[in-house]
Amino acid sequence: MKEPITSLLPKPPKYIDVDYRTLPDIDNNPLFYVEDTQEILCYWTDGKKVYWRFSEVSGDVEHFVWFNGRFAKDGKYCFLQNTKLRNVDHASFTVLNNCYAKDHQSVWTTGGRFEPEDIGSFVVCDDGVGLIEKIQTMIDGTLRPVRVQIPYGYAKDSKTVYYENFAGKIKVLKKAGPATFVSKNDGYFAWDAKSIFWNGYLLQGVDLQSWHIVDAQKALSRDAKHFYIQNKRVTEDEWNQKQL
Repeated sequence: MKEPITSLLPKPPKYIDVDYRTLPDIDNNPLFYVEDTQEILCYWTDGKKVYWRFSEVSGDVEHFVWFNGRFAKDGKYCFLQNTKLRNVDHASFTVLNNCYAKDHQSVWTTGGRFEPEDIGSFVVCDDGVGLIEKIQTMIDGTLRPVRVQIPYGYAKDSKTVYYENFAGKIKVLKKAGPATFVSKNDGYFAWDAKSIFWNGYLLQGVDLQSWHIVDAQKALSRDAKHFYIQNKRVTEDEWNQKQL
């Protein structure tokens, strides 16, 4: 597992000489394609305004910075995509990974604001990414590999473990132990000293000593006696069929 990210670095928006009102699309426009990361830009500027995709978000181009495709701030406001965050402390606002941002008292995800049990010890457990990779046909006819980062990830404080899976409300893992909890850093699998989790759900009846992941992309795992697809225990035949 990679070391947890403590913060993401701010970046100025890329200048793109185009009228946003004339854009038929962004997802297949090579102007918005970042070769190094194989991502499609969300925050960008025409030199007068800053936009999140097709939506104007700020006129403060000079001070505007973005952290990922979801969180950004200018000289006065903090943003989640194209929405200004309310009741946020601008000075202490920090983006922790693809899922989570926080200030000195609250945490934000794509589902909005929530108050962890202990903000002082709140940390992310992974990169906060459920990655989708695909080949995109651009409007100029070229084929390019595109990486779509979906906000899936675990976080914890001294008392509680949390999970964000782009479903809205943050999920509290009541049976997870923060002291020993770690994430595989794939957006899905995680475990502590007593339990295994997939997508925030508990795998029932797992033998921790022999359990291991066989195919993370297909969510296949097993222990010495049992077979699992995602968080569900299945027969060996069902499990083998999924491997095909």
